[in-house]
Formats: sequence, C-alpha cells, structure tokens
Amino acid sequence: MSDELSELNFQQDLDEVLHVEDAQRWKIEKVGTLEIYVELSSVKAPEEKFQARLLWSAYPDVASLKFRDQKSGRLDLSTAWPIVRGFRPASFDACVNWCAEGFGLHPEWKNDPDKKWHLVGNAMLKTLRILQSEMDDYFGGRFKQ
Repeated sequence: MSDELSELNFQQDLDEVLHVEDAQRWKIEKVGTLEIYVELSSVKAPEEKFQARLLWSAYPDVASLKFRDQKSGRLDLSTAWPIVRGFRPASFDACVNWCAEGFGLHPEWKNDPDKKWHLVGNAMLKTLRILQSEMDDYFGGRFKQ
C-alpha cells in the first residue's frame, strides 16, 4: 500500500473514531502521520490513566503498541504499562494478536486463521476497542518494578 493511501485511510478512520460513542472514554491525539496517543483507563480503576502509543508502519496493518509515560514522554518505562493479559511491561511489548509486537514474537500467527489480523472495517477502531476491552476485563493495576 502506498504511503499516501495509508495516510488517507488512517485519517479517514481517525475521523470516524473521534465520532463514535466509545471515544468519550478516550483522549486521542494524532502525533504523527500514522501515530496516535490514546489516554484510557479501566472500568476497574477509572482514576488510573494510561497513555497508549499506536504507530502503524502501513495502515491498516497491525499497529505497534507501547505505553508512554505521560510526565516524561518516554516509551521505555515499564511503570507506564498496565498489568493486562499478554502485556509484558518489562519487555515493553505485548504478546497479543492485535499488535505488531505480537506478530514479531509469533510470526506463525500470520498464517493461522484464528490468530491472523483480519483487515475488515476500521482497523484503528478495532484496535482501540480490543485494547479497551482488555483493560476493562483483565486490568490488574499498574506495573511496578
């Protein structure tokens, strides 16, 4: 997919995301051509805020998922990560089939019909909804070193 087409698809999907009801729970900031920061929390601890960085190398492929320390802006602090199934804060990655890091850890998922990324609809919204669902259902607090 061309860079220009990726950018157009990204912007179109971002515009849609900003107008869905779910977006009321998120603070979304576009910070790069194919990059957003999303502030979110779990229903289990709404006062505990996390900022996810989603970055696509090509859109709508799977996004890279990192958590950003909101005070310093750093992506290399494990304490910026929530404890959620599949997340590996000490490694700064997530072993899940909806982010680029998961497919980097498990390249065989690309050929597994149950694990591969299905490019249907708004990929950004799909990613955000999965992330929010994982936060709501499996949140275990903030990672502490």
